[in-house]
Formats: sequence, C-alpha cells, structure tokens
Amino acid sequence: MINWFVRLFRKAPVPIAIKWTIYIGTLITMVMGVLGWFLITQQTSFHMREVKGFGEVLVEQLAHSASEPLLADDQFNLQGLVSRQTQNDKVVGAAIVPSEKPWITSGNVPHQLPGSEELLPMIWSWRDEGNIRHPAITFFSPIKFRDVIAGHAMITLDRQFLDRNQQRTIGIIGYATFGLILIAAILSYVLSKRLSRPITLLAQAGQKPEAGLLVSPMETDRHDEIGQVYAHFDRMSAGLLEKRQVEDALSRYVSPVVAEKILSNLSQPRLANQEMEGSILFCDIVGFTRLSEDLPADEVASLLNLYLGAIADSAHRCRGVVDKFIGDSAMILFGVPEADKEHGQQAIRCAWLIQAMVRHINKKRRQAGKEPIMLRIGINSGTMLAGNIGIPDRLEYTVVGDTVNLASRLCGAAPVDGIMMSQATAAFPGVSHMVELHKQPTLKIRGKKNLVTPYIAGTPSREFGQWLLRTMAYILKKQVR
Repeated sequence: MINWFVRLFRKAPVPIAIKWTIYIGTLITMVMGVLGWFLITQQTSFHMREVKGFGEVLVEQLAHSASEPLLADDQFNLQGLVSRQTQNDKVVGAAIVPSEKPWITSGNVPHQLPGSEELLPMIWSWRDEGNIRHPAITFFSPIKFRDVIAGHAMITLDRQFLDRNQQRTIGIIGYATFGLILIAAILSYVLSKRLSRPITLLAQAGQKPEAGLLVSPMETDRHDEIGQVYAHFDRMSAGLLEKRQVEDALSRYVSPVVAEKILSNLSQPRLANQEMEGSILFCDIVGFTRLSEDLPADEVASLLNLYLGAIADSAHRCRGVVDKFIGDSAMILFGVPEADKEHGQQAIRCAWLIQAMVRHINKKRRQAGKEPIMLRIGINSGTMLAGNIGIPDRLEYTVVGDTVNLASRLCGAAPVDGIMMSQATAAFPGVSHMVELHKQPTLKIRGKKNLVTPYIAGTPSREFGQWLLRTMAYILKKQVR
C-alpha cells in the first residue's frame, strides 16, 4: 500500500519543490512526533513519580502516627488523625484499617485492601451524588509496632490534578511540536525551492530549447553537476537553434515537406526514387513578359511575389507542394512526396482557389488603375517518377515523366483565365461532382503520338463554391494578421 502510494505520488504532476517539501516535511513531522511522544511519556512518568512519592509520604506519616493510638484502642484519637488528612485539598479520603476491628474512615476509600502483599497503589474512581465520576489513586501502608502489623493505613488522592497537569503538559508540548513542524515546513519549502530552482529553470528552458537557456550567467557559471547539465543543455539549445535555422533556410529553396524529410535523416539525405500516383498542376501568368518590359525591376519582383504568394497559399490549403517557381510559372504537386488518395480533387480545389485569389488581387489593381493579370492552369493525373534529379553535388527533388510533360502542355493550351485538365483528371473520383466538365476537341500534343482529349473546368457546384468562399476568407484574414 505504501509503495503504491509512493509510486502514485512520484507520477503525479506536482512541482518538484512541492514534492521535496512534502518529503522533508513528512520526515520532520515524524521526528518531531516521536520527540513529542517521548517528552509526553517522560513528563507523565515524572508526574506519576511525584504523585506516588507524595502519597507514600502521607500514608507512611498516617501509619506512623496511628501505631500507638491503634494499640491503645483510642478511637477518638484515630478518628481525629483520619479527619485531619482529608483537610488537604488533594486528599479525598483516608482510613485506618485495624486487623480485627471496624474501619475508621473519612472521605472516599476503597472497600477492601489489595490482595497482593506488596500493597501497590490502587487506581480507581468513585462517583458523587450527581453520579459524576472522579478518578482517584489510593496508597497503602502497614501500621507496625515492634515489627508487629496491627493494621493498615489508606490515603486516597484526587487524580484529577494529575490529569490536568498531564493534559496541560501535553498541550504545551503539542503546540510546541506543531509550531516547530510549521516552521520546519516553511524552511523546508524555502530550501526545496532553492534546491529545485536549477531543475525548474531547465524545465522552463526545455519547453522552448531553441530559444537558449533561460537562466542567469551566475547559474551557468556553476562547477558542480548542475553546471555540467547547464553546459550540455546550452550546447543542445545551440544545436537545435542551428537546425531550425538550417530547416527554415532550406525550406525557402525546396518544399518544406522535402526539407523535413532530409533533416529527419541526415545520415541518408538522398531521398529514394520511386514511382507515385499523383496529380500535377502548372500555372502560368499570361503576357507577363510583355508586362514586365514597361515596369521597373523592383516593381516586377513585387508583382511576381504577390501572385506567386497567392499561388503558394492556395497550394498549402489544398495539401499541395510547390515543387518550383519557373520565372512567372509555378509547378505544384499533389500526392507527392506524401501519398494522397484525393490528389485529383485537391488539384481542382487548388486551381479554383488560385483563380479566386487572383481575381481578388485584380480587383484591387483595377481600382488602382493598373492592368490585371490573367492565368492559365493545366492539370494532369497519373504515374510519375519522384526522386533526386541532377548530379551528386547538385540534386533536386522533383517529378519527371509523361504525366508531368502533359500537364505542362495543357497549361500552355489552356484558355486565358481557364483551367484545362486531362481526361485522367476529369475521370478522377469526385471531380465531376465538384465542377462542370466541358469536353474539348482533341489536341495534338507535341511529344505524344496519340491525340489528347482535354476538359475545361466549368461552374463549380454549390458545396464546392461555399468551400471556396470560406477558404479564401480564411487566407485573406490570415494575411491581414
């Protein structure tokens, strides 16, 4: 039971300073409790010895004074001796018990002598007329004359004063013990707080280790085990910060998903080549070359970043990965490098979301008296080779194959502000429920022997249109923040 409680307490989400305080406080409480019990026991024994000594002196004096009157059968003198004993406020009874004559008593005494020859003190109680119990203790002594026992003397003391003294002593010791325990608990908490402070600081720093140690130079300058832990943690924090910076920098040049895969296994940074089922989307700005001829270089870069930023935000919301930006074009993957059973649907969602975002940007450009930008989008679905393309010293993770080439050709053949998709994408499960599909005349695509039957994405369904409005509102709200 105790072991179970200890294990439960160790697993409880309680600060270590509180746990140490409880441990130290419990130990101090046990020590003070044992010490208090010892003091109370000793004090009680001391009071008992005092009472016993006082009672034995009284009863021996009574026995000595009663020896001669008892042999002379002087009843009057004996009665006076007994009566004078009860005048003491601590004596509640006295008696002279002759060997063969009636008892001479005053107050309350036992009705018989102890059965033992040792005449040990008798602890008993008597009740008054109101049936109230009164604790008492009676002492006995033989009455001797020339080594002849003529009778016995009794003295009964009120034991309430002993109990009152004992309770007062227990109260004083109890209050003193409680006070010491309280002081010890406060001191143990302060001590535990002080001892656990380095661990607490490490726990706080561990919540965000890449931010570095959250401790003062005085703490990190220690030369004990805690100082060694600080030094190791500092190096770990620096390593994590460097890793985060490398990951952020790498994510600016490659897909964040690819960057994460590379950094998660630095011993084998080269990703495996594999055939994957997915969809690919090409997006191209119409007439950007002509437009850029009349604009300053910085304005061209700002305009391009604005549109490509909208394309990247749309891809992110549709589980797409921007493989690369090629001038004023973008190449977005779905289902690669992470498999996605809905890659065709996600590609259609992304295409419509890109168009919605571009219309919003064009609306502001028209209001500012600037020329709007139009896009062409081409989508294809199928099998493609995903992997490392290049030389050992310069690799690029991308996709290649006929599926990729066809998507690029469809983008070039798409109408201005239109979305053209292959028959494979149009036949993808769920696509026909998202948008109207308008079949186009067959096309002769350069590099392909067979003719291709493309489709143009028409009016979106009501449910898909509501999704577009919600998603676009979320992206714009996030951009404002």
